Amino acid sequence: MRRVVLLGVIVIAVCAFSRMAAQAPQPELSGVYRCNGMNPDGTAYQGVVEISKLRNTFRVRWTMDDGSIIGVGIFSNGIFAVSYFGGAPAVVVYKLDGTNLVGEWTMGGIEGAVYKETLTKTDGVAPPVPAPGPREPGPRREREQDNQPGGGIRL
Repeated sequence: MRRVVLLGVIVIAVCAFSRMAAQAPQPELSGVYRCNGMNPDGTAYQGVVEISKLRNTFRVRWTMDDGSIIGVGIFSNGIFAVSYFGGAPAVVVYKLDGTNLVGEWTMGGIEGAVYKETLTKTDGVAPPVPAPGPREPGPRREREQDNQPGGGIRL
């Protein structure tokens, strides 16, 4: 009987150790990134994204030429998912590509549409947010109705 119990303890310990060894360490996502993406109207946007770790979650701040948006995210099974509110509920999902994050986003008001965004990690110094040029589109993730007379909130 003692051998059966001892064998059971050994099997459990080996399984636990194997599971811990198989889990890859969580990547260092905290830092400053250059942001490039595509608006719903087909125009490109740029900005700065700052990611800060808060225990097991992350705070994400997108800063564009006319303001900023804060979101909350988690990293799980190789995916970095962030939720935010920019006039409507929204979500962006990134995959790690080296030190960069390559993602797709959507939000309420543009149902069924998914747009691209890439975050390129910098050396820790926030690059300047690009100044708007003539007829520069508003920040990313604007809803289609925002461009209509009396439209909604722009991000």
